[in-house]
Amino acid sequence: MKYRPRNSDGTFGELVETPGHTEGLPVEIQVLYETIAYMDGEMSAMREDYTKKHEQLTGKITALEAEVQALKGGGQ
Repeated sequence: MKYRPRNSDGTFGELVETPGHTEGLPVEIQVLYETIAYMDGEMSAMREDYTKKHEQLTGKITALEAEVQALKGGGQ
């Protein structure tokens, strides 16, 4: 039997053979499993993208807050 172990980042790894198991999964279950593995990879990619965007926006907010503080201090 083959399965996909989880990687350290939470995504599924490559197929590996389970020692001592020779029977495969029914086709329907294998298709569902492959779909879940694909969706897991897509979600991981989206999570990375959102994390990068969040970091960029946080940097912009910090820069704008500093600019506002500088304008407040410069106007007094």
